[in-house]
Amino acid sequence: MSDFNFDKTGKKMPYRVPDNFFDDVENKIIANAHSRQRRHRGLTLAFRLTAVAATLAILLAVGSHSMSSHKTDFIEILQAFDNLSDADQTYLLEIYQDDIFMHE
Repeated sequence: MSDFNFDKTGKKMPYRVPDNFFDDVENKIIANAHSRQRRHRGLTLAFRLTAVAATLAILLAVGSHSMSSHKTDFIEILQAFDNLSDADQTYLLEIYQDDIFMHE
């Protein structure tokens, strides 16, 4: 290893780069960073809009489901009452006789 002599090689650069190479690299890096930042903003906006749309869809689905209340026919009520035991039927009749809203 002691055979290598720096004085013989000189101070000449073994590599060449085009003029303004480092300025161009700096500009390309900055442009790339800005484009990534814009793309990230776009994705964030798209994600937020999608989340808002999904939330509204869920609210509309739940709201429309609760708005369309199922009307129970009197026949269905009688059938359900007939399916109760005699003790349950008597209990319900006693409670409803004392209900102040039933007699209005």
